[in-house]
Amino acid sequence: MVGNQGQVNSSTPCAACKLLRRRCAQECPFSPYFSPHEPQKFACVHKIFGASNVSKMLMEVPESQRADAASSLVYEANARIRDPVYGCMGAISALQQQAQSLQAELNAVRQEIMRYRRHDNVVADAATADATAAMMVQTSGYQGHNLHDRGVASNPLSTQTTPSEVYTVPSPNSVTTPDLKERSYWSPLN
Repeated sequence: MVGNQGQVNSSTPCAACKLLRRRCAQECPFSPYFSPHEPQKFACVHKIFGASNVSKMLMEVPESQRADAASSLVYEANARIRDPVYGCMGAISALQQQAQSLQAELNAVRQEIMRYRRHDNVVADAATADATAAMMVQTSGYQGHNLHDRGVASNPLSTQTTPSEVYTVPSPNSVTTPDLKERSYWSPLN
């Protein structure tokens, strides 16, 4: 390379100048951002935006941000080639939908965890109540096994019902049958 401005770059030209088949000058706006080792990047950008538009866009950006701008142009051009209709917006929309779906799944998992925690608390509370009742029975010297034989819960603090409390068998005299008249749903055709 020659140090004077306006001089031709004697080494390999940048990807842009190589594609455009021109000499790569020292002040070439593309050479810092489009390496000769990755010609497909500029080819993509050139196909979508055009060389003069890319040059204008890079010159409008402060020099400290030009490398990021060139990377952004490459990304946008690749997205537009993959999806000519939506381009980057298609990718952004797909990612937003994926994020919403994952957020909904995360909320469902959190609700499931809360449901399990509530269940564990109820079980723990019942176990604590049973242990308290057992301790009360032991300290009072009361034997609760006779109550089990009669179908009564030995735990006075237990909120569970025994089967005899839930189901009652009616006596034969208390059962009434409804009066059903015989109905003929079929009538012969006259």
